[in-house]
Amino acid sequence: MMIDYVFGLSVRVLLTDDEGKVLILKRSTNSRTNPGKWELPGGKVDQGESFDHALLREVYEETKLKISLEHVVGVSEQNLHVIRAVHIIMSGEILEGNLKLSSEHEGYAWVFFENLQEYDLADWLQDFVNNQNSSTSPDDDENTVVNNVKPWLKSIHSSMDRIIKR
Repeated sequence: MMIDYVFGLSVRVLLTDDEGKVLILKRSTNSRTNPGKWELPGGKVDQGESFDHALLREVYEETKLKISLEHVVGVSEQNLHVIRAVHIIMSGEILEGNLKLSSEHEGYAWVFFENLQEYDLADWLQDFVNNQNSSTSPDDDENTVVNNVKPWLKSIHSSMDRIIKR
């Protein structure tokens, strides 16, 4: 017998600083899902809530930052027991506020996207990063990899360029 999943919607944001580093948050070690793992700010969309409003609300609850949203840069999936969480990942910009974490997280870091692999990421974020990296064949030399940037990475880079006004 096949188990039918219930799909849940989560929204996440790639926020960058002036150097183009991405904000990641470390989940509290007593979290039910992904304890102690690193993730992007965001969370579940409540019933009857628009996903953009949910993302603004979640980011404010988690970080006390007010943000604006720009583009959808990716999607990832997370299989929980009977729920399959779909994560919509957007780019955004910090409008105001000083970063102050809620009890949901116990740490934060600003990391270049290319260095995310060095962190113990939540499974959905790890899958997202792996899927982007796997479209490069292993025998490419570094110049080819750099010049042959993935379309999603171009969209992230152009969003980041706009955010940091390059």
